[in-house]
Amino acid sequence: MRAIAIVSRYRLAAMLSVLLAPACVAHPPASAPAKEYAAMSTSANAASAHLDAEQLIGRILKLIDSVHAVADLAPDNIERQTGLPVTFHSADRSEYGAAGRVAPDWAYSLSSVAYKQGQAPTRLDFDFIDTRKVRDGAADTAPICAMDFDAYGRALAGIGFKPVPLAENKRDPAFGYQGVEPWRFVRGEVQVTVQTYGDRDPGAGKACVSGLHISVLG
Repeated sequence: MRAIAIVSRYRLAAMLSVLLAPACVAHPPASAPAKEYAAMSTSANAASAHLDAEQLIGRILKLIDSVHAVADLAPDNIERQTGLPVTFHSADRSEYGAAGRVAPDWAYSLSSVAYKQGQAPTRLDFDFIDTRKVRDGAADTAPICAMDFDAYGRALAGIGFKPVPLAENKRDPAFGYQGVEPWRFVRGEVQVTVQTYGDRDPGAGKACVSGLHISVLG
C-alpha cells in the first residue's frame, strides 16, 4: 500500500522538476504522446503562473467541499473545482496530480493515492514543498501561512467538518508510523488530515499548515 503512494509521489516530483525549472524544455515520457504532454505542461504553467498560496488554498477548500464519495476525487472534478489542469502519471490514468510554484521558495503538489494497483484513488494529498536548494534552517513560512491551522479549522467547520479527538481517529493506512499524530476533521465518510509545518502543536502558538490529505473512508 505504501509502495503505491511512494511511486505516485516520485512521479509527481518529476513533474515538479519540469514545471518549476526555469526556461526548461520538457521531454514527454514514453507513456504519453508528445502533443498531449506538451499541451498539459503549457496549460499547467499558465494556470499556476500567478497563483499565490492564499488563492490556491481557496481552490483546495472548494475541492474539499465538493468531495462526498470516491468519484469526487477524480481528475475531472479536481479541474472543475480548482481550475488546475491535471497531469496523468500512469497508462491506466489511475495516478494523477497537479503541481506548481506559489512563491520563490515554495511549490505545491496535489497527488492521487491508491492502495491497490489499478484501483481508483481514495485519497488526494495536497502539500506545500520547500524548494530551497540549501536548507540551512527552517524555511520562511510566511508565503504559505496566510491561513494558519486555526483558520483552516474554521474554514473546514464552515463546510460541515468536525474535529476528531485523536483517540477516536479512524486509522488511515498511510499513517502507520510512530510520531506526531496529524489533526483530523470528518464529514460523513470524508476525512481531512491536516499536517502542520515542523509538526508544530497548534496549542503552542501559531502553526502553519504544510499539507492536507483528503480521504474517502467508506
